[in-house]
This record gives sequence, C-alpha cells and structure tokens, in this order.
Amino acid sequence: MTKRSFSGLLAAALLLLIAGLMMRAERQEARVEPGRDEEGAVTLHNGWRLAPAGRHVTVGNLPLALIQSPDARHLIVTNDGYGKPTLSVIDVASWSAKEHFPLEHAWLGLAWHPDGTRLFSSGASQNAVQELKYENGSLAPLRVIQLPPAKNAFVGGLAPHPDGTRLFVVRVLPQDLVVIDLTRGEVEKTLPLAAEPYTSVVSADGKKLYVSVWGGAKVLEIDSATATVAREIAVGEHPNAMMLTRDGRLFVACANTNAVWAVDLASGRSREQISVALYPDAPAGSTPNSLAGSPDDRTLLVANADNNTVAVVDISKRDRSHVTGFIPAGWYPTGAIFSRDGKQIFVISGKGLASAANPNGPLPTDPTRRRPRDQYTGSMFR
Repeated sequence: MTKRSFSGLLAAALLLLIAGLMMRAERQEARVEPGRDEEGAVTLHNGWRLAPAGRHVTVGNLPLALIQSPDARHLIVTNDGYGKPTLSVIDVASWSAKEHFPLEHAWLGLAWHPDGTRLFSSGASQNAVQELKYENGSLAPLRVIQLPPAKNAFVGGLAPHPDGTRLFVVRVLPQDLVVIDLTRGEVEKTLPLAAEPYTSVVSADGKKLYVSVWGGAKVLEIDSATATVAREIAVGEHPNAMMLTRDGRLFVACANTNAVWAVDLASGRSREQISVALYPDAPAGSTPNSLAGSPDDRTLLVANADNNTVAVVDISKRDRSHVTGFIPAGWYPTGAIFSRDGKQIFVISGKGLASAANPNGPLPTDPTRRRPRDQYTGSMFR
C-alpha cells in the first residue's frame, strides 16, 4: 500500500468517526426524558406526549363514565380502578371536586332515574345495583338491589326505562340481561345472552332496548316490554358504547377497530363505518370506547383511549359523516360528553395527566418491601 493510499484510508476513517460522533450527539440531544416540559406538556415513560386542552380537575382512580346532573350544575364521575371505587361530584361553576362518595363496588354503569333525584351505579362483582339519592350536589345511599346469584357475576352498563318503572342491567358475567322492577326493587326477568354484553340504551319511546354484545361483534335489539330479542345487528369487533339519534340512527363504538359504526334502525344494517384513526390506513389501535352526541344531534364525540384524543364527528348528514378534527386529551380518555346546553365539552382521562414515580412502593428485590403500599403503581393513576 502506498503512502497516498494509506493517507486516503485514514482520512475516510476519520470522516466516518466524526459523522458517527455527530449522529450520536444529535440522538443524545433529541432524547427527551419523561416529565413536564417548559410548555406545560408531559412526556410519558413510553415517549408519548400529552398536551390536553382545557382546564383539569383531579377525580379518582380510573374514571370510566361521567354524566351531568339534571340541573347542569354538577358532573358525576364513576372511578373504578385498583383503588376503592368512588363517585366524584364536580361543581361545574367552580371547577372543583365537591365530594368523593365511596362505594364498595362500581364499574362503568351510571344513569339517572327519569325523575332526576336518583342515581344508579353498577355494582361490578358485588352483583348488585346501587341506588343513590341526589340533592343539591350531594349523594346519599337509598338501597342496594341484589341481582340473581351467579358464579363470578360482574355487572356492566345499565339503562332506566323512560317511564321510570324498570331498570335494564347487563352482566358481563354470566352473560345476561336483567330487568329490575324499580317499584318493588326486585328482579322481573333475566334474559341469557350468547356472549359478554357491555351496556345498553333505550329508545326515546321506551319500546326498544339495544344491547352491545362486547364479545359477539353485534348489537341486540330487544323488545323492552317482553325482554325478548327482536333481531341481531352485525357491527365491528368489541362493540361497547352506543348512542341513538332522533332520526333513527344507532352509533356503535367498536374498540377492536378504528371505527364507529352507524346503523340505520329501519333496515337494521350498518350504513357507515366512520374511521376515527389519526391518519388513513392506520392499524387498529385508536380504541374508541365512548360516544356522546350534541343536543342538536349534529355532532358526535368519540373518546379514543389509545391515541389520547377525542374525535369530533359531523353527523348532520346521513351516510356522509366525517371527522372534523381531534381534541387532545389526557392519558387514556374513557369518556366525553357535551354539556346540556351544548356549549362545553367534558372529558375524563382514565390514567390522568402524567405518570409518577413511586419511591415508597413495593420493591421486588427488597424482602421487606414486597407487599404493595399506598404507592402501588396501579392505584396512582388519578
């Protein structure tokens, strides 16, 4: 090898070394650590960035559902995570938590009695429904309505009949629909289902009940008077939340897809599959899990749990629905509703606004700290 050739190789090696060092420096400079930045946004431990819109108030552990009080002064949020369940009462005017009402068991189901003075909460593994009195922003227990005995029973969503005489309750396990006579506080009928249900909604005239079959990729239309299945409506995988419009459409969020299915109830067929993904042809993973309409039935809100957004959908024209934009939410949004006057939007974020360290939590390598303490990670998402 000549001296000139050796010098050329040495120069090339130096150039490669410098380029490598520059790339490494750029990677180090671009690295972002978890935590809050100067703009107030939060970077999670997985690198995702949260910059939610609006004002925020802390509720409880894994909020799953929220409703506004009949007088529009308060919000009720059910918190159903690792910690002890609670119902948070939020004062809308002051935007503060007025009360955290403790429950032994709760999950998802939350509904007003038509008279507006009573609130129903599903009792999860308690296999019961809690009936609570509501007055001026405060809750008080009224009665516990026990459901038929069943192995590993778990209560899901619930819906009262418009005339206030009955309450329809679905049980994820043992896969059935339970009809409760509210006058007597007793079970009127039980309808077995072929797969796990999630929740139900009642038509405005009270004649039809729609049950989303979480484990069956379908919705059941049920005659509310006889509690018998009238027909099955095929939708996407993992149907959960539903919303009815006055013009005869049923919107169904299907969590194992990126879509909300719009069903024409006259024909019983899906007319639209509205994509709520952030970009075209995105793989499944948005996880739509909550639906709510505006008071004028022109706009639909879709909580997308796994991309931390609320999709805003224009549904004013049949068969021509389209997403108009996305509202950045907190971590894992599980619900979004319009205020009763349609001027505000309320969103719950299942895992809160940031991850947190747990220095006092369990440490597997230390025998003295094997048992979870108050800083077990599962109870820190607020």
